Amino acid sequence: MTQPSPRRDVIFLVADAAMEQMLRGFLGRPQFHRSLRCGPFAFDPGADVIVAPTKDPGVYGTAHQLLSPYERSHRRAVVMLDAAWEGSPGSIAIQDRVADSVSRAWDEFAVVVIEPELEAWVWQDNPHVAKALKCPADFREILAKSEHWPLDVPKPPDPKAALEHLRRKHRADRSNAAFRRLAEQISVRHCQDLAFNHLCQQLRAWFPETS
Repeated sequence: MTQPSPRRDVIFLVADAAMEQMLRGFLGRPQFHRSLRCGPFAFDPGADVIVAPTKDPGVYGTAHQLLSPYERSHRRAVVMLDAAWEGSPGSIAIQDRVADSVSRAWDEFAVVVIEPELEAWVWQDNPHVAKALKCPADFREILAKSEHWPLDVPKPPDPKAALEHLRRKHRADRSNAAFRRLAEQISVRHCQDLAFNHLCQQLRAWFPETS
C-alpha cells in the first residue's frame, strides 16, 4: 500500500505579491531560522505560499476557502494581510473574523494583520534599505525634509506614502522584487513591528530553537 506523503510544515496565505516576495526574502535566507530565533522548518515558495487573487478583502472574506485545498497537505497555516484597505473594518475586527473562519478547519494557525500595511516592514535607518530600494543613500534625510518621516519617530506615520514619495521623486524601485531584496538584507532581531513580532513568536512556538 502506498504511504501518504508527509504533511508540510506551514502554508502561508498572503494578500498580494509584495507579501509573497517579502516572505521569499525572509525565509529564503541561508539558515533563516537563526535570524528568526526559531528552529528549522521547511519552506518552498512553490508549495507553501498562496497569493490571494482578490487581495486583502479576499483574504478577509474567504481565508477559510482559500486554505481549504491545503488542509491535508500542511500542518499549520499563517494568514497575512494589511489592516488598511478600502472598506477595512479595522485590525481587531479583521483578526477576529479571519481567526474564527480559519479555526473551523485548522488547529494550528496564526493571523498576522499588518498595521497599517506591509510597507511598515520596509523602514529602518539602515543603508541596506537604500540598496534594496535602489534609492539615494540619504533617503532618511530626504524623507525627513519632505515630512514623510520626522526624525523623532522610528517609522514613517504613513509607510506607503513615504515609499511612494521615493518612487515618484527619487526613482526608487517600483517592482515587488524590492521587498524580497530588502527582506534578504535587513536585520530582523531588533524589529519592533507588532505584526512581524507576532509572526516570529508563533514560528518560535511551533518550531522551538534546538541547542
